[in-house]
Amino acid sequence: MMGYGARVGLAEAEHDPLHARALYLRATSELLLVACDLCLMAPAQAARVRTGIQRQTGVPAEHILVACIHTHSGPDTGLWALLTGHPEPEAARALLAAAERAGVEAVQIAAPARLGIGHAQAAIGRNRRRAGGPVDPDVLVARVDRRGGAPLALLYLHGCHPTVLGHDNLAFSADWPWAAGRGIAQALPGVNPIFLLAAHGDVDPRTRGLLDLAIPGQSLGVGFDQVEALGRELGDAVAEAAARIETREEVPVGALQGHLELPVHRATEAEREAALAALDLPETASPDVGELFRLEHERTAHLPADERRERVARVRLYLRGRTAARFAGSERPQVEVQVLRVGEAHLLALPAEATVDVGRAWKTACGAPHASLVGIANGWLRYLPHPRNFQEPGAHRHYEILMSTLEPPAAELLVREGLRLDRALDAALEGSCEEPA
Repeated sequence: MMGYGARVGLAEAEHDPLHARALYLRATSELLLVACDLCLMAPAQAARVRTGIQRQTGVPAEHILVACIHTHSGPDTGLWALLTGHPEPEAARALLAAAERAGVEAVQIAAPARLGIGHAQAAIGRNRRRAGGPVDPDVLVARVDRRGGAPLALLYLHGCHPTVLGHDNLAFSADWPWAAGRGIAQALPGVNPIFLLAAHGDVDPRTRGLLDLAIPGQSLGVGFDQVEALGRELGDAVAEAAARIETREEVPVGALQGHLELPVHRATEAEREAALAALDLPETASPDVGELFRLEHERTAHLPADERRERVARVRLYLRGRTAARFAGSERPQVEVQVLRVGEAHLLALPAEATVDVGRAWKTACGAPHASLVGIANGWLRYLPHPRNFQEPGAHRHYEILMSTLEPPAAELLVREGLRLDRALDAALEGSCEEPA
């Protein structure tokens, strides 16, 4: 399984079936969304899926979005093997092949359709960095009907980690999006519920507390009863919003892709020295990454909470800079930025776990009434905090900061590039609305 470092053991059951769900839209332009009930995948893996779909359908890879819903109770995708220079396991290749098949089949069965956009509100999450921190309750909803009016698909986007279940769970599950999708399908028979993860980096289900480096075992979860309760709560809100949406045939559909070269964090000598001192190691020590994590636990577990919190943060700060280039593929990676138009909805897709403030920055910059960020899109480069998140009190102790890959200005630069692409897509689509399929 994938998602929790504290998990012990292999999967023992499948609680709910895992899916790759796909939505293909075509008017004068086209786009294809593939949402996988997986935790994470590498950019190279997402690129392979997109290329495979393009080869079989002719849909340009830059018009294809491959996203993970980020369930922490999904199967291993082989990401860690790739990062350490090893081949993917056969099971991981089978997962990617399933995602490719879903995309191909969606294109093959396309038929005349109608599309409309709406919104719901949900309160299933809470900010995990600080009490009372920002949470975006918005759920963007896109309803797709067959030409005759029968529901076909319902796309919904919301920012909350699918982590009601914890490291103690050994059953495969899509977590709360499973329960949400089941509720939506019951309310709208025949509909395919497709979930995309919005800005969620600092939002956990409300069944969890604040994320604290000093508290061991915080990734313990609750049971499937709470999975169903939270998922059904959001699913009911989405179904009610969908019932109010009016669909029409002439809508804008399209996608545009760009890349932005951005620097990653680099460990400084001062950070290295601080990390070694935090573990009572001599300045000449040169432990590898695995040893640092092991020693972090062994040498801080007995300390008072405040002291442990500070020491762990110093170690993680050094590890952030030491490992960032590995996760990104280089010290100055070309980060993909993709914008998509689903009817009147303006989507910005980024390969990272953006915080709520980044999602809000996109909505403000875009200025459209229907807008959302899509996270873990076309790969994963760890966390993407907003620049102001790096400046908040106690930021050096926050998991999202310590697990970020790109330097602090990155989020604003990516939003700015997204806005440029969005305006270019506006120009390309202007006056081009036709009947969608």
